[in-house]
Formats: sequence, C-alpha cells, structure tokens
Amino acid sequence: MAKDFKCVVWWRCHLKSRRKITTKALKQFVRKRIERNLEENDVICEKCRSIYRKTLKKVNNEQKVSNCLSECITDDSDSEFVINTEEAVSTKILSPKQIELNISSTHTSHRFCIVCKKEGTSRNKLCKVPLQARTQAFIKNAVFIDGNTRCCKHHLSEQLFDDTSLQALTAKYTTTYMNRSDITSLLENVRKTLATSHILNFDNPLSLSDGDYYNLTGLSKQQFNELSSYIVSARQTNVRSVRTCIAVLLTKLRTGLPNHILGTIFSLTKSQVQRCIHSARVSLMQDFVPHFIGFQHISHEDFVRNHTTPIAKTLFANDSEDAAIIVMDGTYIYLQKSADYEFQRLSYSLHKNRPLVKPMVIVGTDGYILSVLGPYFANGKNNDAAITKHMISVNAEGMNEWLETSDVCVVDRGFRDVVDFLKEQGYNVEMPVYLKKGSKQHPVEEANASRLVTKVRWVVESVNARVKQWRFFDKVVSNHFIPIIGDLLRIVCAVCNKFRPPLAGTHPEDKSIAEAMLEKCKKGNAIQKMVTEEGLLTKRTIYKLVDASNVLDELADFPVLSMDKLREITMGVYQLKQAPNYVREHEGEDGKFELYVCKIKENLLKIKIQSRHSNKLSHTVFISYSDEGDIEGWYCTCKSGARVVGCCAHVASVLWYLGYQRLEQQSGSRRDFKTSVLDASHIPSSDESDCDSLPEE
Repeated sequence: MAKDFKCVVWWRCHLKSRRKITTKALKQFVRKRIERNLEENDVICEKCRSIYRKTLKKVNNEQKVSNCLSECITDDSDSEFVINTEEAVSTKILSPKQIELNISSTHTSHRFCIVCKKEGTSRNKLCKVPLQARTQAFIKNAVFIDGNTRCCKHHLSEQLFDDTSLQALTAKYTTTYMNRSDITSLLENVRKTLATSHILNFDNPLSLSDGDYYNLTGLSKQQFNELSSYIVSARQTNVRSVRTCIAVLLTKLRTGLPNHILGTIFSLTKSQVQRCIHSARVSLMQDFVPHFIGFQHISHEDFVRNHTTPIAKTLFANDSEDAAIIVMDGTYIYLQKSADYEFQRLSYSLHKNRPLVKPMVIVGTDGYILSVLGPYFANGKNNDAAITKHMISVNAEGMNEWLETSDVCVVDRGFRDVVDFLKEQGYNVEMPVYLKKGSKQHPVEEANASRLVTKVRWVVESVNARVKQWRFFDKVVSNHFIPIIGDLLRIVCAVCNKFRPPLAGTHPEDKSIAEAMLEKCKKGNAIQKMVTEEGLLTKRTIYKLVDASNVLDELADFPVLSMDKLREITMGVYQLKQAPNYVREHEGEDGKFELYVCKIKENLLKIKIQSRHSNKLSHTVFISYSDEGDIEGWYCTCKSGARVVGCCAHVASVLWYLGYQRLEQQSGSRRDFKTSVLDASHIPSSDESDCDSLPEE
C-alpha cells in the first residue's frame, strides 16, 4: 500500500505528486511560506512547485525591468525621480492555511457550482462567488465559502444569494483550514454587515423579509419590485436610490409616521425624507398612476366585461352586456385647523363638526377603483349631490365621453338632489328609498327595493375602508400636505387596483341569488300582515316566557340551521357578523336568551331586541317556523324589518342563536370593557353606603 505524504505548505495528503525540496532557492521559498525550518522528510506537492516556478519567473522579470530602468537614468536626469520597484510590481504572499477551525465549509472546485453541484459548461458558465454572498452564507447558514469557489449566475441577485439558493446551499466539510488573511477578511465583512443591519435597506432585496416589506409598505417583496420597475423618471443619487424613495413614501402612507421618525428608521435627515417623498410622488404620478386609475386608463368595454359582477348585472342592467354599473360615494380626509380663515370656513363640515376635504370615489361593483376625483371642500355647498353635478358639468377626466346612456349609477341617499340631473343625462340611478315623513318603518316594497341597492352599494364602503388601512388617511393630515393630498390618494388607489384582489368575487351561484332576490322582491310579508291585523304586537297575555334553563327542551322543534342556510336567509354576511354582538348583549346571567312563545299561534316566537344605537329604543322580532324544520317568515319593528329580501340584523341574531349557536355551543365570550371605565351617573345611595360600612357579624 502506498504511503501518504502531506505537503508541508498545504498540509494535504498526496500519493504521486510529491516533490523533494532540493535547491537552496526552493528551500528559502518554502521556509518563508511555512514560517519555520525544514525537516529532512518534508516534501511539497506539484501545485506548490508550480507556484514557486511562477514566482521565480516573476522575480526575474522584475529584475530585468529594474536593470533597464537603472540604465535609462543618467546623471543629468531629474534627481527627484525615483523608481520603487517593490511598489511598481508587488507580489502578494499569503500565509499557509494551517489554522483548523470547527466551521463548516463548501468545496473549492472551479468546475462545479457550490449550490446545485452542476458542472460549468459553455451554456452554464460559472462565476466567482461575490464577497457579499459569501458573507451572507456565513451569517445565515454558518457556512464558510472560499474566495475561489464558483456558482451559477442565476443563483445570485444583486451580488447576493436568493432565498431558494440560500436554502439549497449545504456544507461539504465540517472543519475548515484558514490562514490569517481568511480570518481577518471574514471578521471585517461580518462587522461591516452587522454595522448596517439596523438600517432599512430596500436596495438589497434579501435584507428584509416578505413580512417586513408588507408591514412597512403594504406590498409584498415581489409587488414592491414590480412597482419599482415602473419608475423610469426618478433620479438616482448618492444619498438615496429610487427604491429607497418609493419605500419612504409608501411607509409614510402605510404607517402615517412623521418625517423625523422616518428619518431615524431610514438613516436620513428630515429634509432628505421630504425630498424622497417629493421625488417618489412625482415619479409615481408620471410613470405608474395613469396606467391603473382614471377614466382614461381603461375602456368602457373592458370595465363592463371585467369589473361588473353577475349580481349587479342581473339586478340593475337587465342582463345588458353594454351597461356599466358604477358606485359613487364621497369619503372624508380630516385636516388640521387652518390659520387661513377662509379655507377653514370652506373645509369645515357641519355634518362631522371638524375640518376635512371630500374626495369622490367611483368604483366598479367588484371594488375596482375607476377614478378618484377631487378633493372637494366640505361646506354646505359641497355635498355629494353638488360634487356629482360639478364633475359632470366640467367633464372631469373626460367622464362624459367615457360614460354611455343606460349606464347605471348606484348611490346612497345623499345624492337625492342630483338624481333628476343624472337621469336627464341619460343615466339610470339606483338609490335606497327615503323614509317618508311621519313614518316609522318602510313598507315591504320599499324595504325590498332598498335591499337590492345595498346588495351592490356596500362595495364602495369597503373600498373606503381599504384605503383607510393606509394610516396616513385615517389620521388627521397635516396642512402642508393639502396641495398633494389628491396625488397621494390616487397613488394608494392605483396600488390597490394593481396589487389587491377584488373585494367582490364572482361565484357560480351569484346569478341565481340575484334572480331569487328579484323574485322575493315582488312578495309581501305574511308575518307582518298577521301581526298587524290580529294585534299580536300589543297583546301580552297571549305569550309565555320560555324558561332560560330549559330552552333546548321547550324549543326542541326549532329548525337546526347551518351557516349556509343562514346565509341563504339573510342573503348577505353583514347581518350574520352583527348577530354575535346582539346575542352577547341579550344573554342573561345564565347565558341564555329571554324569549316568548305565542299561546294562540303555533310555532310563533316573540323576542325583544335592544337597539345598538339608542338606549330608549328597542325592537320586537317575530319568527314563525314549521314542524318540517323550515323558517316560514319573520318580521321586525325596525325601519327595514318588514323586508323579505333577506332580513335585518335583529332577525338574523335570533336565528343565529336559536338555530346555530346554542346547538353548536359556539363561544360567545368577550372582554367586558364596562368594568374598566367609570360611570359618573352611578352614585351609590346613602343606604348602600351605610350597608357597606356595617361590620360583619
């Protein structure tokens, strides 16, 4: 068996490539490398001998250059001209790698990629692993990578490994031989990396996680990269990059933090933050916003085809393929009190009793934001109706050419004064019916018609809530942002259009739901008619109070309702979301509802529900069910309680409790905040105080 020989320089085993150290120059070269005297059996490998020959050849060439230069320098030449041959041609001599450390490391082959282990070819060319990537691998994976190793180019992004490559990177050796230069370089690189780790660096895509990107900017890492790719007009400077400018603006809008705090986070001065916001706003308004918001960014046909839900089309467009259905509503952005008294009067809202401006938001029935116009003042001359009339009169964004006759405008009751004007322009208008003066409840027909409108109009309220998730608009906006508040709002709306999913999705059963609503809209409320004609609302003796501890036994025949069945009854989810809150308020000490059973009408229940808006107001709910397990009908004394297209939240809360919650044993626990706040109206009487002061017997 052949004997293993270790190279005295590299300290690695070789079988055939050993070379004896014979000549004086070679011995001097090796002693300088290993920094000790040679022993009799010391040998070197062929690689070391090749390095020696190259070094010797280089030294000889340097000597020739030096001699040539010396001959060229004459006595009459400039005496201050001196050639330092050591500085002109320097040879970097590294210490041998003799320090063994318990640090994992990869292989050092030039032929194979250290990540995917594929061999380099003409098609798959390998490159040296950059210093930043080697430091990243050591910090993240605790793997040391030598400076001469290679990897495929697609594993790198901005001189760093991407997430997938970093996870695939594994070590081959459990120990590593290093020299002093390796250790010094490694420590210095780690120090520099950790010294800047507290700074938010958006130029390095791998320095922040996907969650960090979303928490700060409201966008995922991929979405932020895509947004940055649209920007072509911004100028790159030494202080901040284009990505940093966008990140500062989005973080400002997302969190609402003041500029001096953003400066601390991004390691910028307050004035630099202001310039970042200005640069990013101008660039986004020029390069990004026009592609995703405004009447001219999308054609009428594309809007109808892609952003009209089947429910809205069935309810209001009569299945017309050409009619666009838009939902309009004004939202509020609160301002500081202004020292400009005229502006303060114009921006003061008597409705909200505070200064604000009102942008007009126009959306599709799926939540896609078609346009945001304004902002407008908030005084009495700038209500929703006046703003709408102004938009059409001045042809804002060319909306008159975009809109077509027979298009449908879905609005709330605040637009009542502009309904006739819109109809004169050839548009159809859908608005909830106003409660007639002196009436306490909508008739069945009006309540049903209003429910058809709210089934579609809710989406604009959700859009406003989505925009207010960018806390800049949810807070009181500083007055120096007033000139650009419209641009900032359009930027956020464009981002929502591009990167947020639709608020109202499309489902196969949507059209059948809309057809069922239209069918029920024609029907009356039989329970209301029975209660009114037979005086069941005012009679008390005909009702029996159900024992709270025996509800399951006394109402054993009440239908069991699944969540799908409840949604079929309510024809929406809003009422079901309100149901648990109503139930918690009406639970007694034993956690049960207090309800009555009618003695003269079989399977008829009567329940009192406290209004969530007023202490003085309560509503009475009637529910009728059959022995076969079906809900036959309902009636509530609230304003919209007579409708049969869905039901009000009071009816939904009773159905949810009796048919679902009490059988499923759903937890209704909540924190009781009333015990944490004092009530000044509750003052103990003198009798209570005396009783408290009596000693215990």
